[in-house]
Amino acid sequence: MLAAAALALPAQGGRSDGPGWPQGAGPAGNWTASGPPPVLHFSATANENIRWRTPLPETGQGGIAVVAGRVFVATMAPWDGVGLDADDAAKFAHATEKREVVGKHIDAHCLDAKSGELLWTRRIEGSVPSIYSYPFSDATSASPVADAHHVWFTNAGGRVTCFTHDGETVWQRDFEPTFDGPFNKQFEPFLVDDPARGEGARTFVHMEPFAPPGPGDGQRWHHLVGLDAATGELLWQSADALTHYNAPILVRCDDGPCVLHARGGPHAVPERPVGMSLTRVTGADAGQAVWRYVDDRGNHEAALQTMAADDRFVYWLLRDPRSALVVIDRSTGEELREISLLERVTVRTFDQKAREPKTATGVDLDKPVFPARYSMHAAFGRVFFQCYATAWGKPVIGPPWSFGRVTVGDDATGDRVEYLEVPTGVEPGSGVRPYVWRTRREARAIDSRGEEVTGDERSHWDGWDWVFNGSPTRVGECLYYTLATGTVYVLDARRSEFDLGALLAVNDLGPDGRTWTANSVSYSEGRLFHRTAAELLCIGGR
Repeated sequence: MLAAAALALPAQGGRSDGPGWPQGAGPAGNWTASGPPPVLHFSATANENIRWRTPLPETGQGGIAVVAGRVFVATMAPWDGVGLDADDAAKFAHATEKREVVGKHIDAHCLDAKSGELLWTRRIEGSVPSIYSYPFSDATSASPVADAHHVWFTNAGGRVTCFTHDGETVWQRDFEPTFDGPFNKQFEPFLVDDPARGEGARTFVHMEPFAPPGPGDGQRWHHLVGLDAATGELLWQSADALTHYNAPILVRCDDGPCVLHARGGPHAVPERPVGMSLTRVTGADAGQAVWRYVDDRGNHEAALQTMAADDRFVYWLLRDPRSALVVIDRSTGEELREISLLERVTVRTFDQKAREPKTATGVDLDKPVFPARYSMHAAFGRVFFQCYATAWGKPVIGPPWSFGRVTVGDDATGDRVEYLEVPTGVEPGSGVRPYVWRTRREARAIDSRGEEVTGDERSHWDGWDWVFNGSPTRVGECLYYTLATGTVYVLDARRSEFDLGALLAVNDLGPDGRTWTANSVSYSEGRLFHRTAAELLCIGGR
C-alpha cells in the first residue's frame, strides 16, 4: 500500500446537495433510493428530457456516483490502437482471451452535476489488463464511491485511489488481481460508517484475492476486505470468500451493516462452499459471518446475480435445470423452500397477429428458464428478474423477451410466478412511438470519437442473450432495467397485476445499433444519471 497522506473524514454532515447516489449500489447499498419522482419517458436519440450530455473520452462500464454537486465516473484510458507488448500478451492471454483491444489503465473523471462540465481527470494505472467494452466487465466495473469531500476509485486491474473532490491524491493501495481466469469483476465497493473505531470513522469495503485456507491448487480466493477510508490501511479480511462474479448488497442488521455475498459459478471458480454468507463489515466482529448458507446442488450460476433481500427473506435464484427461486430466512440463513419457476405459472405474451396481449394461467413451461445474470431485485414482497430470450442465438430457453415476477408469500400458499413479455424496442422518431416486438437488435460500442472500441464481438448482442447487463435500480415504485443496446425499461414494481400496465416506459440512451452500455441507472434529487460508450447523460429534473 502507498499512502500519500491521511484525511480527516467528517461525520455525515458537511457539504451536501442531499443524499445523492454515493456508490454503485446506491445510498442503501441495495440499488434503491427514494426522493422526488424522476421522469418516466426519455430519449437520448430524440433529446427528450435530457438535461445535459457530456462526451466521455473512452468506453467504460462502472457506475456513476453523484454527491455534493459532483458526478464521478471512470472510463478506460483512451484506446491508442497499440495494446499489449508481446510479453504481456503471452502472460495475460487467459485473462484477455487473446483479444487485441485490451489495456491496463483507467481514467477517473469528476464533473459538475448541474452542468455536466468536466472538472478534472486523473489516470489510475493497473497491472492486469482487461478487454475494452467487454460484455462481462472491464477494469472500470467497480464503481466510484464518494462522500461530501472525497471519492474512492477502483481500477479492477490492481489499484484503489482516494482523491479529494478537487482531484488531489490522498492515498492509493495496490493489490494483485487474479489473471488465471476470465476478467469478470462484478463487485461493487461500499462505504460504511464504523463508529466503533471512533467518531466519523468509515470503512471502504472492496474485494481482493488471497491464498485459500488449507492446501490448495495455487488459485487464490476472493474475499471482502475492509480498508480505513481515511488512510487505506487494511483493517480486516472476511472469513468467507466470494466469487469474483458476484454482486453483493448491503443488508442492514440490528447491530450494524452486513454484506450479503456468494460463491459459485462457471469457469471452475475456486471459492467454496457454493452458497451465500452474510458478513459483518463494522465493529469488533468485522469480517466474520453472521450465517453461512451452503447449497449442495452444484457449481451453478446463482452467484452470478445481484444479491437480493427484503425484511423477511434472502433469495437465491437458480437457472435451468433447477429453475427455482430459493427462499432463505434472513435472520438465520436457513433454507425455507423452493419456488418453481416452471410449474403452474402465469404467462402474458403479445399476439403480434391479433395485436393484443394474451394471458395463460396455470401453465407448466416446456423450456427451462435462464434468469439473466445480475437482474434480480426484491421489492414489495416480490422478486423481479429478466429472462434471457436466447442462448448463443438459439431459442432454447424461455419464456421469450420477458421479465419474471415472483410474489413470495409468508408460506408456499401465497407464492405466485408470472412472466410478462415486453417489446424489444420502439419505432424511431419523436412523440408517441409504437412498440416493436420480438425483434433482435444490435449493440455497438461507438465512443465519442465515432469509433467502435470493443475487443469482443459478443458486445454486439442486445442484452437478451447472455451478456452482463447492469443491475436494476429502483427509485420509489419505479424499477429500471437497462440492456446493452441502451434500451431502458421502467416497470411499476408495486402494481397488483403483472400485465402491460406494469410497463411504464421503454426509453433509449442513444440511436439503435450505435449504442452500448453495461451500466445501471443512478439517481439524485429527481434526476437520473446514465452512461454509454460515448457519453454521460443527466436525465430530467431541474
